[in-house]
Amino acid sequence: MKNMISITIFFRIAFVVAISSPCFSMASSPVTDGKVLFVIDGDTYQISHAGAPDGEPVRARHFDTPEKGDRAQCRAEREKAQQASTFARRLLPRGAAVALSDLGRDRYGRLLATVTLPDGTNIAAQLIGAGLAL
Repeated sequence: MKNMISITIFFRIAFVVAISSPCFSMASSPVTDGKVLFVIDGDTYQISHAGAPDGEPVRARHFDTPEKGDRAQCRAEREKAQQASTFARRLLPRGAAVALSDLGRDRYGRLLATVTLPDGTNIAAQLIGAGLAL
């Protein structure tokens, strides 16, 4: 447990340093407007956007939430995954407008993107700040 706390603190500090760095800038990254259809889990959302009007899975960048179901290594991880999903659903209710930037694809074909709310709220920062993601 002590190691997990140390790892969590390390990743929080690393995230703050990374987003504070002049090398980390999304200013030049194209932004795509989207609409949340539903939350799949804490870091993956079904989002409708110009390239996929019916929606597609979007894996949010810059953080990772615990695994759910059979992919979880223990009951505690499953519980933390559920908490992360619930938190994400509060941040991203069905129909919520989002901005997608820093776009790419992962090896599973999912769209990778930095996800922010119209007011500039960064979803990664919110989940990490709540202690639900690294």
